Amino acid sequence: MKTNVKQEKMQKLLRETKDAYRIMCKSHINADYADYASSNSLSSFQKALRDPDLTYDQLCKILRRASVRENNRQCKTPWSLFMANYIERHNNTN
Repeated sequence: MKTNVKQEKMQKLLRETKDAYRIMCKSHINADYADYASSNSLSSFQKALRDPDLTYDQLCKILRRASVRENNRQCKTPWSLFMANYIERHNNTN
């Protein structure tokens, strides 16, 4: 799968999970985004990354680190693009 197609799939998945997380937060969910996405979309992330061995813990770790980096960044890159790039680069370095 070409990187740009992989990136597009990852961005779409990130946007969908972030939107769903925001909706759930309105009902006072007791979880952070990484926990929510890992619990509810692990298989989707495995497919998007083409990594069937990706675990819940690994995905949480990647998403939490990406979120910290995203909060501290200075660039204007859209959230989903930044996160997709980070996840793709760091998926194999856990």
